[in-house]
Amino acid sequence: MNTARAIVQLWLPVIIIMLTMIEILLIPLLSGKNRGIRRFSVRAVILFTTILMIAIYPEVLAAPTEYEIARVFGNGIIFRIDLLSLVFMILAGVIFLAVSFYTSVDIKGCGRERSFYLFFMITYLATIGTLMAGDLLSFFMFFEIVTFASFALMVHERGQKVIEAGSIYIYFGIFGGLSILAGILVLSAYTQNYEWITIAEKFGEIGNVKYVSAAFFLTGFGVKAGMVPLHHWVPVIYPKAHISVNALSSGILMKLGGYGIARLIVSVISSTEALEEQTVNRVLVTLKDIGAVVIWLGIITMVVGVIAALEQEKMIRMLAYHSVSQMGYVIMGIGVAAYLGYDGAMGFSGSVYHMINHGLFKALLFMVAGVVFFRTREKNMYNLGGLWRKMPIAAAAGLIAALGITGMPLLNGFASKSILHHAIIEAYEYGHPAFRWAEYLFTFVSACTAASFIKLYSHVFLGHMPKKYKYVKEKYDTGTIAMIVLSVLILAIGLFPNLMMDHFIIPSARSLNFDAYFIDQYLVDMNFFNSKDLLSMITVYSAGFIIYIAGIKFNLFHFHLPKQLDFESEYYAPVYERSGRFLRGLLRSAEKYINKSDVFIYGFMLLLLILLLLNFL
Repeated sequence: MNTARAIVQLWLPVIIIMLTMIEILLIPLLSGKNRGIRRFSVRAVILFTTILMIAIYPEVLAAPTEYEIARVFGNGIIFRIDLLSLVFMILAGVIFLAVSFYTSVDIKGCGRERSFYLFFMITYLATIGTLMAGDLLSFFMFFEIVTFASFALMVHERGQKVIEAGSIYIYFGIFGGLSILAGILVLSAYTQNYEWITIAEKFGEIGNVKYVSAAFFLTGFGVKAGMVPLHHWVPVIYPKAHISVNALSSGILMKLGGYGIARLIVSVISSTEALEEQTVNRVLVTLKDIGAVVIWLGIITMVVGVIAALEQEKMIRMLAYHSVSQMGYVIMGIGVAAYLGYDGAMGFSGSVYHMINHGLFKALLFMVAGVVFFRTREKNMYNLGGLWRKMPIAAAAGLIAALGITGMPLLNGFASKSILHHAIIEAYEYGHPAFRWAEYLFTFVSACTAASFIKLYSHVFLGHMPKKYKYVKEKYDTGTIAMIVLSVLILAIGLFPNLMMDHFIIPSARSLNFDAYFIDQYLVDMNFFNSKDLLSMITVYSAGFIIYIAGIKFNLFHFHLPKQLDFESEYYAPVYERSGRFLRGLLRSAEKYINKSDVFIYGFMLLLLILLLLNFL
């Protein structure tokens, strides 16, 4: 029996859950003097579980693996791991592991380290659980745990402004969760089923209510993905949270929203195989209508995010808005997959590939911004300059990440953006000509992204260095390890883009009922470094330089939104203050209760509850 088969038969989901739960129970028992042991154990658990996920790749490639824990919540909990979920599980492991190295630098001296790592591991467990979930109820349960656990990470510093910003995050999260729950209830009322893989069996027969359910799902997942106009929590909470939490959120947690939309779309497509032709046609028409809306929502998200990013002076707010904009690329690609139905493999592949790439270079960008802040205590890029002399590794990592996000050939973003560009071209070639305007906007956003990072990199690392940073020195620590690892991955994917396509994305597209001829014709052995795509990047970078020069010359990068549209303006201060006071009271009550409780009793009761939930007692 090979290793992969053994891991599968030993029930991988339960192994991951139990190992992580043991770590969660151990964290409160490790006091301050055991800080090093705590950090090591957190990294060890994440690394080991990630290795297990990688090890089962041969088995999942042959066929999806499914596990069911009966009689939990009445219908049982279903875990189903296919190539689509596995690639995001591995990505989650990589991002959490990299961030775990960075946290020892980021949260050092902030206090409450045990509680931070406690919620960090709960977030990790819930993220993997969300990706493994094979039914909508299990997905919803883990998805909501992610929201509340990540909220605790977002407000770890507990300052007044942090709590006020956190109130916006949690309110948006609750609204998104309720929207997903509403979509589940509407869909299940007609289909009598909660499994992803059987959604389409009655999807074509439930009339216009399927659009209502789709709207609920799109809203709920759109909140997590930062889709416009549901993105306002991103620029509000990111400047107030720890850098490591921003890297985690942008690197993988926002991807859960994109994954949810993609999973819903491909589940409908893949489950039409055994349906009658008339029903299939109704399903495809529905997907085409939904896909057209999703494409334009993605384009709007791209445009709003990148324009807002161009106007920022502070590094973190700029990167926050770019997280919104880059998720717009993903949403657009998923929309193309829905719009073209069986022929939508290009949109599906581009969106999945870009979520992977964005997770890597955006996590790295936040880490670089954090390192710059830690050494200079400056957030405003206009007050920096010339730091490449003092911080060469940060400057090199920042350059790799900036070139990755802007789509430079030989860096990872080039491959996924090229696929997405082909996808939107297919939308107007095989669909409606109006999508040609979407392609124009795609190119415009890419140019603005280039301009934005020319601005960021030149103001932070190039040019004249202010005298007050004369004695700044780069510090080499575990955060440096995290940045180097992510940089290497960005370069490796960029140099060998077909590896990810051949081993994960194309096999996943084949298993999800996309047209085999289309995949063979356009995706297999794709030549990424063709003259047309390379020339298009020359156009993008040239336009980016022009936008940057014009913005500097005509002072275009200091436009401010009306106070009603700027969710960080004083206009909304009273709302934030009232929300902050309410949440601060809840947090203090919870902490007071936990502090008065015996840790051993608390841990033992929590373990009993989990065992009971899993129906092992």
